Amino acid sequence: MTECRAKSFTATWSNWDISWPWTRWRSSTIRLPVKFRLELEEGSSKADCMVGQMKRGRSEIAGNAGNDVWNDFVPDGEPGAWHWWDGEKLSPVGFGEWDRAGRVATFEDKPGFYKVAAGQSLYMGAARGRTGYFDFKTFIQDRTTLKIIREINWSMRIDVPTPGTGGNFWWSFSDQK
Repeated sequence: MTECRAKSFTATWSNWDISWPWTRWRSSTIRLPVKFRLELEEGSSKADCMVGQMKRGRSEIAGNAGNDVWNDFVPDGEPGAWHWWDGEKLSPVGFGEWDRAGRVATFEDKPGFYKVAAGQSLYMGAARGRTGYFDFKTFIQDRTTLKIIREINWSMRIDVPTPGTGGNFWWSFSDQK
């Protein structure tokens, strides 16, 4: 095996995907679609690399966070398969694909809330209190050394007491240059 080397690793955010209860679905959706693109350097193979994401924050529906509070960064995915790409296969999270040559990969994420019953308050932000942001670290990692090669740190906040009635807020930002 050789070393994982990324020529580029970028993220592109789309407009917020929002639908409030006045739609025929009688449910609320607010998600932030983001697409990641990884291009490997010449001589580096997709088998040398892993791609994943970590998360930290609190997610609540109608004031109930349940188990959805993470004070520290934790893997953003299913146990046992939380890397979007583990060097051998794609996981069901991250919605990824590689080009034919195995040099360019794309991954997608849409954090937020999808089809929540109408009238429910929605919050996604800091783990403590109702301030701050829900944080993500999306990364490329060398499969052998586990060293992080590239990382995009980004955050979002959703604070929607009553979907579609005003007084609703949502923001996002990134350290990507």
